[in-house]
Amino acid sequence: MGKVVIWGLKTELHSHKFIQRAFYQNFKQMGFDVAWVDDTEKNSKCINKNDIVFAVDVASKFLPVVRGAYYVLHNISPQDLGLEDKYISLQVHTKKATGESLGIPYVHWDRELKTLFQPWGVPTMSKDWKASRNFDSHKEYWVGSIWNNDLNQGNSEFMEGYKSSIENYGIQFVRKGTPTRFQPNGISEFRSMKLVNRSAIGAAVVGEWQKVNEYVPCRLFKNIASGAVPSSNANFSALFGTEGGVFMEEPESLISTVLTLKSSEKSELVNQAQNTILPFTYHAAINRILTLLLS
Repeated sequence: MGKVVIWGLKTELHSHKFIQRAFYQNFKQMGFDVAWVDDTEKNSKCINKNDIVFAVDVASKFLPVVRGAYYVLHNISPQDLGLEDKYISLQVHTKKATGESLGIPYVHWDRELKTLFQPWGVPTMSKDWKASRNFDSHKEYWVGSIWNNDLNQGNSEFMEGYKSSIENYGIQFVRKGTPTRFQPNGISEFRSMKLVNRSAIGAAVVGEWQKVNEYVPCRLFKNIASGAVPSSNANFSALFGTEGGVFMEEPESLISTVLTLKSSEKSELVNQAQNTILPFTYHAAINRILTLLLS
């Protein structure tokens, strides 16, 4: 096996940049020879036979097809690239996922389509995860985007009501980490975890489209790793069990239930959940990808 090449979005501003960065950092932690390059014509020469290339459609204008290289593709047609083997497709898990379960909730492998369905997961190593906070907080930090699009797939509508409900309890809603032209990387994972750990709720709430389509946000795993109780307006009891978290559609019920939990109850829920999400670290995801890609 050659080196790993994370193709695209190294210096560009795009939400998928954080996924590319997570793959790059985790491959480095695992001891791989890995490079992260922008989607430019001059970088096409950096891919060689036996290299493993991670690529995404939003940064694939100059993606070269190199004979003997392996490809992990997200939203890119392997047929359009002329690939017949040495590739797999990578898709986030929704209710439309096909294929066989790999024995982990929300992880499926469609052998015929050569497609692995799984959540993006948590980029930090478990040794860096935080315990649940044992103090009352009067701030709720939201790290990331509040958005929508023409297909109404975003979270802005729900977040408006969620923010209002939180403030009804005297808790200040604080938004952090949105990338800008001057700060394209947003904030660090370490800083994000610290903020979520200090949040009153730390719920991984989602928009209606994500809830209906059973999309599993990486926020769910990141917040748990940050010491937040598993909580959401979507139902993730398939992963945590019916008593392993707080999953309620209405913001008021969700917030009030989390706030009334005792410190010991929060600690127990977080400890159980952190053990449950170990298969959703990027280390675990990379091992699954390489096993399927190279088999």
